[in-house]
Amino acid sequence: MIKIYTTCIVGAMAWCAAAQADTFFNAEINGVYPEGKYAVGTLELQYGYKDGDNKKSWYISGGPIATDTPFTNEIEYTFGGFLGGAYRINDKTAVYGEIFGDTNDTVIGKTGFNYTF
Repeated sequence: MIKIYTTCIVGAMAWCAAAQADTFFNAEINGVYPEGKYAVGTLELQYGYKDGDNKKSWYISGGPIATDTPFTNEIEYTFGGFLGGAYRINDKTAVYGEIFGDTNDTVIGKTGFNYTF
């Protein structure tokens, strides 16, 4: 599974580069504190490509992830990636979706909409 996932991400990123999409770097720190108690923290360093116009956009990114939990004595390192996009319905409303996956077989999807006032 890991080899298939890595091959898909690398292949998609190579295809994106050929399409001359914009490149970006994203550094993100996340912390989870259910009921005020620390549960997990992550540091993600993502390199990716994005493209779009006034109606639609997409992006793909990948990179290392460091995860810290209070019940382990060391930080766990994985590789993860995102694939997402958005579609503008009208001047004020857009829908979006994103899929995340990592080398620990974690898959997360999210979708929603944005409304601009």
